[in-house]
Amino acid sequence: MPQHAAAPAAPAAPLSPSSALTGTEASRRLLHPESEAPALTLWGSSSMSSEGGDEATAVPVRIHEHLALAAAPAPVHPFGVGASWSRHTLLQRGLDTPTLIGRGDPEPGTSRLEVTLDSDLAPSGPIRVPGRVDDVDGILDGSSGTWYFTPSDPADAVTGGVFVSSLAEIAEGSRQVLWMGKNNIRDVEGVLEHTARMADAAAPGDTLVLGHWCTEADEAGSATGEAVAEVNAGLAEAHGDHFLDVQHLLTGEEGLASSPLAPLQLLEQGTTHDALARAVVPPLLIASDGIHLNGWGNLVLSWAIVRRMQELRWL
Repeated sequence: MPQHAAAPAAPAAPLSPSSALTGTEASRRLLHPESEAPALTLWGSSSMSSEGGDEATAVPVRIHEHLALAAAPAPVHPFGVGASWSRHTLLQRGLDTPTLIGRGDPEPGTSRLEVTLDSDLAPSGPIRVPGRVDDVDGILDGSSGTWYFTPSDPADAVTGGVFVSSLAEIAEGSRQVLWMGKNNIRDVEGVLEHTARMADAAAPGDTLVLGHWCTEADEAGSATGEAVAEVNAGLAEAHGDHFLDVQHLLTGEEGLASSPLAPLQLLEQGTTHDALARAVVPPLLIASDGIHLNGWGNLVLSWAIVRRMQELRWL
């Protein structure tokens, strides 16, 4: 089951403002650095939200938390949604603006309206997208398996209209990391097209695309294994240095013998070599569900993303 993020802690009471500045200008810059670095936005499905990252390591390893440390003080926006397809990512990013078609009347009290999308996109996973229908703010929620639009103000009932995600405003001007399409990987052309649309939505050079990796269900010769290889090849050709080959990272000697994974001694394990013979990721890097990385897998991936960002001079 997809994991929902924990509710944030209640904020502390604000300190009383003071007109007097304390410390030297240099010390204030050190403690409260100003940064012109753009924000970083993460898009994709459950792997992008680090599902499985609470297994195997002493503490959970979440990709967005590692990137937040590396990119600080620039903000990081984690928008990965478990079980989502690449078309859902386009909806989140505001690149698809479907018309919502109301089914029945708004619910009394909340004005929640059951809707379908004229794009025929069905909900998947715990997807909830803030946005607006015409001039009415609200949430398009598909987490129950049915689409509903709930206005922020119950007085602003709607019966349908064009939906535009407000996440597009948050992502505007940010750099982005894309890890999208594994849940619909057999639609090779669709995954490549949707990824290209996402990349085109950012400034040139401001996108890093992560490739997909092979589980036991994607071994060499399988239909999904071939699809993963084809998608990865297409992404590598399209994005060059802005493509990170995650399959190679998790099955190649450089990644398996890297410093983050040194305690596992992966290349000395029989299970590793058995997995590599089938062109799949070693089991010591995979969560118990068999389809997500565990804490170790997320750790080496975070290390590789930060290293590539440094090479791209993002950090």
